Amino acid sequence: MVDIHRSSYRSRGVRLDFTHDQTYHLSVRGFLFAPERTGDRVSQVFPPCVRSRVDVMASRPRWVIASFLACAMSGWANGEDVGAKDRQPESGVPLSTILEFETTARLLAVLLDSGRNVINEYQVLFDDQDQTEKDFTADQFERQLLEVFRSRSGIDLQEFDAARIPAEAKKLLEELVFLSKQVVAEAHAEVNRPGGGHKELIPAIFGARVATRFTERTHVRLKQTALAPRNPVNAPDAVERTALEAFADPSYPLEKVISEVTAKSKSLRLMFPLYTTRKCLECHGDPKGEVDRTGYVREGLRLGQNAGAISVVIPIRP
Repeated sequence: MVDIHRSSYRSRGVRLDFTHDQTYHLSVRGFLFAPERTGDRVSQVFPPCVRSRVDVMASRPRWVIASFLACAMSGWANGEDVGAKDRQPESGVPLSTILEFETTARLLAVLLDSGRNVINEYQVLFDDQDQTEKDFTADQFERQLLEVFRSRSGIDLQEFDAARIPAEAKKLLEELVFLSKQVVAEAHAEVNRPGGGHKELIPAIFGARVATRFTERTHVRLKQTALAPRNPVNAPDAVERTALEAFADPSYPLEKVISEVTAKSKSLRLMFPLYTTRKCLECHGDPKGEVDRTGYVREGLRLGQNAGAISVVIPIRP
């Protein structure tokens, strides 16, 4: 039984809950809130990690490494709080480890979505029938990918040694950059195919190819998913569906990431919401029910509406 008391702390950031079944629930809140006081449940507030909308790249959210978060917990107690780090759940996994994996999952989701965003911005060029040799190379993609990721996370992946992120995150992010660049390089012939019309390298296909390779090469599962996916492979499981239904609720706070860890699953699961941009609506917007240029039926989505999520699953190791 977990019996952790804590004081109220008001700030923006991540809320972490411990309950009797040793289930950790972590979520980013983009607004101010004061955790209510309870006797068998702890709600701590940590600095914000990331904003997930694709059209807010200009923002530079502050990122704080998980080890700092774990240490800071006891310091925010105003003298009466019993630090969660000092009261370990029966699962035996240190809180600092859980927070590191949560940080890693967020970074991976942001990086994959950053790649999707770069591809999204080049759709007009890809479909230009008057330009047979497109000014888009794997090296150029990598430069823009790193810049978009830096603008959204505040982390410069070209300066890995100076990056204040978990060591495991560094290795996984390097692998994800490599595979993203590889997918773009292999699509060069398709992008430069003579004639206009739709090219296969769209954000969803790019994301699916990268996620599949990344999952095969690492212990981490990446997946694009939605309540009504065009590709059946992306159909959500029960956990993903629950989060997607929450994201789809118009009253759900924008940019709020959902993640959890259970002792039974021995893994951290994170759901990173995705939102439509103007270019997304060219295929996914109105008129609803009509066939788009890719041959799929339009969903009738609106600008800024939730359009699914990136699902990340990382096995937890003490």
